[in-house]
Amino acid sequence: MQSTRLFRFTAAAFALAFSTTSVATVLVVRAAGPSSKVYPPGKALPESAKIELRSGDSVMLLNTNGARTIRGPGTFAVATNDSPGAGANRRARFSAMRSSAVPLNPSPWNLDITQSGKICVANAGKLTLWRPQKDDAIKLTIKGAGTEQTIDWPAGTDTLAWPAALPVTGGSEYQLSQANSGDSARVTFVTLASAPADNIGTAQSLIANGCNNQLDVLVETAPSMD
Repeated sequence: MQSTRLFRFTAAAFALAFSTTSVATVLVVRAAGPSSKVYPPGKALPESAKIELRSGDSVMLLNTNGARTIRGPGTFAVATNDSPGAGANRRARFSAMRSSAVPLNPSPWNLDITQSGKICVANAGKLTLWRPQKDDAIKLTIKGAGTEQTIDWPAGTDTLAWPAALPVTGGSEYQLSQANSGDSARVTFVTLASAPADNIGTAQSLIANGCNNQLDVLVETAPSMD
């Protein structure tokens, strides 16, 4: 009797594990058009699902392999047979063409000093500043939380560590000003309890907290499955 119960428990556990691994999650990260209310950003779908789009609809889906955009009208399978390798090659070609214009932020966790808005921070001790133009040296003044600090950013460097003396706490707001150009941005920190495990978890956290600039970077750097 005990061996029978053990067999049933093992079989049930195996079935549960199989069903969990075989039903992957796909996340809506962008939506426009008449059906955008049905498929809002943050909506999770199983890979077995199909979505119905009307004329003018556009939905971008993200899974663990990359991102792809579906445009209506029509009924479309959420799953794709495209390989992540092929998508990565297309993304690399896209990035190469894009590099002649505005450089792409390499990580959604970098703080782009040219963008205002909410910034989700998973590791406050390793927050990195990033700038799209690195040819010239600049002076960056960061003001907020009752303090102010000006840092020298050397030419040829596009990243710099956030000053340790300035607190990175949830709700704290800072203004970042460049004396050379007069450009400025205002950011508000949202601190996360821990770093998400994968792109899906990252996208869900960014969407839930309104960190839209970082979501754009995540989508742009994901391999294209189109």
